[in-house]
Amino acid sequence: MSLKTLYAALGTALLVAGTVSTPASAVEVKATATVPYEAGLFSKNPTDEEKARAVAEAKLGAIKEWSASLSPAQQRLYAKIEPQVLSQVDRYISSWVIVAEDQDRGLKTLTLVVRANVNDKLLRSEMTALAGDAAAPAPAAEGLMASLFVARLTNSSTAFEAKVSKASESQSQRSASASGSGSGVEESAEERRLTTTGGSTSRKSAKETYTYLSSADFDAAFNAEMTQLGYESSTYGDVYETCSGGPAVEAVEREFIAKNDISSKSRNGMFNAARACDVTYFTVGNMDVSVPYTDSVTGNLKVYVSVSGRVYDITKKLPRTLASVGPILATGFGEDEASARRAALAEAAKLAGQAVADTLRSKNVR
Repeated sequence: MSLKTLYAALGTALLVAGTVSTPASAVEVKATATVPYEAGLFSKNPTDEEKARAVAEAKLGAIKEWSASLSPAQQRLYAKIEPQVLSQVDRYISSWVIVAEDQDRGLKTLTLVVRANVNDKLLRSEMTALAGDAAAPAPAAEGLMASLFVARLTNSSTAFEAKVSKASESQSQRSASASGSGSGVEESAEERRLTTTGGSTSRKSAKETYTYLSSADFDAAFNAEMTQLGYESSTYGDVYETCSGGPAVEAVEREFIAKNDISSKSRNGMFNAARACDVTYFTVGNMDVSVPYTDSVTGNLKVYVSVSGRVYDITKKLPRTLASVGPILATGFGEDEASARRAALAEAAKLAGQAVADTLRSKNVR
């Protein structure tokens, strides 16, 4: 079977499979590759070997497109394994299909657009293993990590339509002339009109109101993720109940909802209480949870969660920022608002935990 026939058969099979589903561990990426070719004596088209070279270049491009979406910390980890990945690219691409092809006979170049399914789960596993971390869970961290994530739920969101103001100005000019002769008078008139129009468009930001939302589901999922990744983790709620001196969790939550921030006074109070409990690292984060929307494809409800945070080393009197995380955007789906919100919070916690761990690993913090 020629490569040309193989492309056709494989492309048809993948197009059919692609309409069904994409593996949960795969990320769909499009990549473009352009390669030169030599026209033969009997054919002006690229050979099968030249087309295969274009496909190979597009696969490499797909991996590079995937790596460009990584966070800075993850990219530093990926840089350590990139040569091995690019040398065996077929191991990390589970399927591919040519979606567009262009041949420039003047320049003698062939351009292919390929849609590839990149095995995201395998690549992340290789990033951890080949960057020096064992495939098994990482060794326990040198110090305990405490965390506090405060959440607010969008209670209502009002969008304002653009206000359009229009103005116009008209000018007119009229001229007339007359001429006489012995037999009569001739008159002529000319009118010119100039109209100028303009205006302005004013837009107003959407008005949103917020209410309190418990972060218990997020905290449980985040600590589970950190523990799985090899870090000893606890919540600030446990710190507050055990070691005195810090602000109550409810007070910090009220402050965030009112001011959209956690004051340095509250943050330092939490750090002092955590030091009394022998905590080494402290993660402070916040999240916004959207109102539910109806998904146009499934008809289910979907909720968005945006998470941002910082990891501090609090071993000294003056805390040091070890890592900044986010904003991370996660989406959850469900038949009702509660299930969609729980799914979004669980996904956000998993992504936040991975981002924190990746950043700490890149700085050799175990």
